[in-house]
Amino acid sequence: MDIELIDVSQNEFEQVFIVVKQGIFPYVESLFGWDDQFQRERLASSYLPQWFSWILHGGERIGLLCSKPYEDAQHVHLLIIFPQCQGRQLGAAVMERLHQEAEREGKCRVTLSSFTDNHRAIRFYQRLGYQVVEEDQAFVSMSRPLGCDLGLNKVVNGEL
Repeated sequence: MDIELIDVSQNEFEQVFIVVKQGIFPYVESLFGWDDQFQRERLASSYLPQWFSWILHGGERIGLLCSKPYEDAQHVHLLIIFPQCQGRQLGAAVMERLHQEAEREGKCRVTLSSFTDNHRAIRFYQRLGYQVVEEDQAFVSMSRPLGCDLGLNKVVNGEL
């Protein structure tokens, strides 16, 4: 599937905020209450701009990915596929691309967390091989092993 990840430019913060709000508002609102100013400040201070990518399919913007690299893992903070683009396996294609890139970079696993009430997202990630590693009232933490966590030789930048 023709998925591209394009860096979000610094002047697109408001567009990113709108997409993030669209994606997580119901969950944040029910747990903590939504406050635009607080969420804007949190987005600006807790997430680095280079973690964000616009997701394109066939040249059309279909969503947003926020992913943070760690030494041996890649952590997905947000995967938001626009509502009109959902149900077409685009999220699965984005995650497959992320898994391949993370493995190429020598990562052993991909981790993420989801709101406990976001049952659709949890089922989606479980279908992709993610397992729940921790759960509380608000969040479910999940992990999916890659090659080196499965006992395969670790590949870094294309070399063993």
